[in-house]
Amino acid sequence: MKNGEKSGVYDPLEDEDRRPGRPGAAVEDAPVKRKFLEFFKPSELAAYVVPKDVLVIGDMHIFMGGIFVLGGAAGVGKSFALSALAVSGATGEDWFGLKVHRKFKTMILQAENGLARLSSEYRIHCEVPDLDDWVLVSRDVDVFAFDDPDFREEFKAHVEAFKPDVIVLDPWNRATKDVFEKDFRAAFEHILSCLPPGDKRPALVICAHTKKPREHKAQGRGLLNELSGSLVLGSIPRAAYILQAASDDPEGKEFVFSCCKNNNGEMGRPTAWRREGVRFVGPVEEFDWEAFKQGESGAAGKNTKIEESHMEDVFGGGHKWLKKDAAAKALMKLTGAGRSAAYNALDMVKGRFCERLRVNPANGEMSIHRGEE
Repeated sequence: MKNGEKSGVYDPLEDEDRRPGRPGAAVEDAPVKRKFLEFFKPSELAAYVVPKDVLVIGDMHIFMGGIFVLGGAAGVGKSFALSALAVSGATGEDWFGLKVHRKFKTMILQAENGLARLSSEYRIHCEVPDLDDWVLVSRDVDVFAFDDPDFREEFKAHVEAFKPDVIVLDPWNRATKDVFEKDFRAAFEHILSCLPPGDKRPALVICAHTKKPREHKAQGRGLLNELSGSLVLGSIPRAAYILQAASDDPEGKEFVFSCCKNNNGEMGRPTAWRREGVRFVGPVEEFDWEAFKQGESGAAGKNTKIEESHMEDVFGGGHKWLKKDAAAKALMKLTGAGRSAAYNALDMVKGRFCERLRVNPANGEMSIHRGEE
């Protein structure tokens, strides 16, 4: 249709002047007001069913639109645990024993790990087929400058492009300038302003440090108070998790994963895991929970360092054969070590003394190779 010709379709505003600044243009350009409130009748609430795509992990342990926190001391492997979360989204496998309801995409904004560390980690994770379709990881940044409009705009663009179901911030202290409540609330508001509204908003998982250890070890819900910073860090998230080293041994490989808050479901029992490289394997069945709860130098109990001389004593220099349970009890009695330490020492595959241990296939009894062998 040439300029000046009419289309033949009736236009009720044909004769109006819709140049900028005129009333007609003002109506077209009027911004849509934000809707703040929505109310429901009791019957409507009773009939509500959580959509399947909202559930991500566990009994509402992680769900779309919610905020969650994983806390732990420095060096326990929080970043590894969050990478495991992302990989679980690609594979559909459980995360720390919590059921993954569907596959999900994860975007990790992190400031803790350089490209060398990330490269060594993801060489292993990339054994998972098509991992690139499910996981996106930032290089380490100096600060999460969510108070800067340019930073928010750039972050929002990445979110819109990748469309993650879960966003991880590692660590939280890079997103706030101070520990006061107003700083924490402002940080949350800035972050949420970058995310899609309503049902499309991803789950937000933040990584936080815990306070310095106290004389009495916190347990259960009390772990929530161990998060470092404002109380807002424990009140705003819908669920909270703590990852703890099972002992103070710097070479210790066992860790305890606990849910200390779940507003929308069951917390579940703590579970013990063994870290093997970048992965957490478990749960560990033969874990000394009593010693861990009592805080006897960690889960392995007091005097956890079992020496080769102790193995010599228990097995009579290789002349004595014992069932594994009996050998563990003998080590515990001799050294004062806890159950986990004793069973770790008797591990035929990965234990410190595995090269000296031997087993009789006829009856399952074990001993050590004699010195002259």
